[in-house]
Amino acid sequence: RRVGMSKLARRGLTHRLDSRLRGSSLGSARPSPRPLFFRSRTRAGTRAGTSLKRLPLSSSSSATQLHCTPSDKDEKRTSTSTKAMVSSPGGRSGSDSGSDSGNAAKVIEPLGLEKETKLYESLVLTREFKRAWCTPNPSSGAGAGDLSILLCATQRNVPLNRQRKTLIPIHVKKQEGNHNKKEGEAEKGCYEVFPSPVSAQVPEDVLMLQVSPSGRHVLYAKAAGEEKDKTCSVIWELCTSDGQLVRQVHVPPTIHGPVYSEGYISRGVAWAPDEKTVAYVAEAPRKHQTPNWSSDIAANADQVDGSSKPLGSWTGQGPYEEDFGELFPGKKCAAVYILDLSEGKVAKVNPLVRHDCPEDPYDELDAVTCGKPVFSPDSEFLVFTVWPHVQKKWRDENGLLVAAKKLGLVYCYNRECHLQVIKCSDVWQAREEGKTADPIAEEIPTSTASAHSAIFEPETSEKGYNLLFLSHDSAHSTGAHNACAALHSLKFVVDGGSTLKYNDPRNLVPVVGTPESRDAFQGLFCADLSEGAIHKGNLYLTSIHRCNTAILRISVSTGEVKIITDVKRSWNIIGAGQKRIVASTSAPCEIPSVHMYSFDSEEAGSFKWCAVYVPRNENKIDVSVSINEHKPDPSKSRNVDKDTFDSILLAPKHSSNREDTVLLVPHGGPHSAHICSWNIQYEFLLNLGYTLLLVNYRGSVGFGNDSLLSLPGFIGDHDVDDCIRALDFALSSNEKLKKVGVMGGSHGGFLTLHLLGQHPERFQVGVVRNPVTSIPGMVSATDIPDWCYVEAMGVGIRPKCYGPTAEDLDKMLRVSPIFHVKNVSAPTLWLLGKEDRRVRPLAAFDYIAALHSKSLKVKTVVFPKDSHPLNKPQTEFESYINICWWLNKCLD
Repeated sequence: RRVGMSKLARRGLTHRLDSRLRGSSLGSARPSPRPLFFRSRTRAGTRAGTSLKRLPLSSSSSATQLHCTPSDKDEKRTSTSTKAMVSSPGGRSGSDSGSDSGNAAKVIEPLGLEKETKLYESLVLTREFKRAWCTPNPSSGAGAGDLSILLCATQRNVPLNRQRKTLIPIHVKKQEGNHNKKEGEAEKGCYEVFPSPVSAQVPEDVLMLQVSPSGRHVLYAKAAGEEKDKTCSVIWELCTSDGQLVRQVHVPPTIHGPVYSEGYISRGVAWAPDEKTVAYVAEAPRKHQTPNWSSDIAANADQVDGSSKPLGSWTGQGPYEEDFGELFPGKKCAAVYILDLSEGKVAKVNPLVRHDCPEDPYDELDAVTCGKPVFSPDSEFLVFTVWPHVQKKWRDENGLLVAAKKLGLVYCYNRECHLQVIKCSDVWQAREEGKTADPIAEEIPTSTASAHSAIFEPETSEKGYNLLFLSHDSAHSTGAHNACAALHSLKFVVDGGSTLKYNDPRNLVPVVGTPESRDAFQGLFCADLSEGAIHKGNLYLTSIHRCNTAILRISVSTGEVKIITDVKRSWNIIGAGQKRIVASTSAPCEIPSVHMYSFDSEEAGSFKWCAVYVPRNENKIDVSVSINEHKPDPSKSRNVDKDTFDSILLAPKHSSNREDTVLLVPHGGPHSAHICSWNIQYEFLLNLGYTLLLVNYRGSVGFGNDSLLSLPGFIGDHDVDDCIRALDFALSSNEKLKKVGVMGGSHGGFLTLHLLGQHPERFQVGVVRNPVTSIPGMVSATDIPDWCYVEAMGVGIRPKCYGPTAEDLDKMLRVSPIFHVKNVSAPTLWLLGKEDRRVRPLAAFDYIAALHSKSLKVKTVVFPKDSHPLNKPQTEFESYINICWWLNKCLD
């Protein structure tokens, strides 16, 4: 029989699914209880009383697996036989392995997960808030104090395998005479909030958008259609706040390539305060043109149209150019560009390039990438961050570069970077005069090897500017990829003409080594500063504080730091403007909501947050949240008196058949952290009844820099011991917990395999997502070889010019999970991304082969179009449905 529906049926179902998703975003329709997938029968499905569940649209990123569940009609009748087939030794599909009798009928897995599928379907409808713009309300009179907040919400669109973005307008009206609210009424504040009943979906072709500071205009960057790929790299559309098109600008690829949306290098679009120009980041044109090859076919030359390619011609490859690795495939060199909104002209900003290597056959040693532009308050100057393509300060004892290649950028704040400044009028004058190579920006003397993410203090006087920026000097000097940051300030003035005179930089908030106490400031663990989140000498930013993200208020004059949010939940600034900041906040089993903070409340002597958008939680369950502090093994501690680490225990309060199971979840990085916030994967497992133990072992961010730097050189030892200590505490304080599983991704997968190998008697099942299995196998294949040296051998250790020595490889092997693979006894589920540039899956297959040799139960799912995070909507869905099925199979 044919598998699947007719094309017409599939098309109709897809339309209904899209309609449901659109309806849910408007808040006018409640989601249907039907799953996102249709059913179709096969021979095996008919015999077993089951039905296939497939996505209505095929996706290249989806793993080649079919999911099988009992049909509604036969669910009760076939539940026993379905469960029996799942546990049958011969019932394996794809790369599921174990002992095989060879006689049982094969089935398609996973089976019997209708309830779990419906649960995950309802969870993906939850919206998360990534950006907000706070502007004056154009309908209110001058000085009325009314505001317009535009929220950008994201939602997983599983059938189409992408993030769906929605714009939600909110009118905030200031109330008079309500400044003396009681403490219990702090949520209402002094404002009335009127969310719009209708939201707008952001079209697929919109790459990014930005609202002007006044709120009068919105600028959209749109992808060019297929027919314009060769003649246009991006289309800019300037619209009024009510959607009327003002100007459209088509940028040809000879000026630049694709634009960079928000991320490590770019903040999106930076508006000049006068709103006449904007700055953005885009891929610079390639240095080398690819050759065109052809064969001479004279017999048919007279039949070829002169506008088409010659017969038998093709475009060659040209010289190989490195990119920036994970999450930046094909991105080779970024540059800053300025767009004149009135005339539609585009000009490139030329950075200062230090020619330290006159003989450069590699042609990359002196190259730089530019990003994160910001305008001065008077719109005259532009400051941006510059990243050298090669870490020229990393040299061996002979003066040779130890890493003469581009290294991965994302998540790596140990890269050298600097700030440069240029006068905007000089850029336009050079463009008009045809001097494309001039002018050249000048470097700002920050006295650090790491200076990035600059913003201006809005108040200026006598042509003086105060610049604030972050520095990850500690990360650069030690090699730890996400060590504690410092906040610096620097003032400069225009000293006659266009000459700039700089004052000495000030270290406003230095690196925190060991915090004074648990409640004290733990140090700056953040990646960017929010433009507009500064008012009357106070800067506001988001930083990780132990097991939460908190919003800090920092005095620009004294450097004093104060936490202004509840540390029992997580907060993130998503927008700022009009003397206010807008933040998204959430907690375990509490979906994200949006709150507003007014700087005026500080003048009234209070720190009140006003709720502006609180969605309804359709899947709320009661969960016990316990944050526990632990002491490490004294023999493995540098500071016995002050060394501590935390764990978060999330325990569902409802009864289930999984209330006796705890899943230990170490985070990745290793220099990252678990925080108390809403997480779709954890919500899914909590709803199913699993207790989760999230461990922030030593080396995590948010606990001071000394704790973080104590881990490199001791991975696979100290972090493993911390996880076991947290697990022992959880089991001793919760007698109902009898079964233990462990799961993690990246370095969390590294720890999962270590725990399974070093403590095989403690765990019944394991799940790993893109894990580090063998550091010797990773060091020559990853985009961050420096990570392998630092984490395995200690802080300050750099890569070797000619590769790792035999001693280096021996040390790397001994701290790798594969060193203990002979001890593993638990069944493991492997979820791998084929496009992973950080931890390539080849070494994982060696580990899996070792498990096969021991006849252990193993299942491997490879996602051909996903990378290290495994975060595409369909990948997430398949991953956690498989995790649920694997846990059921191995724990029952």
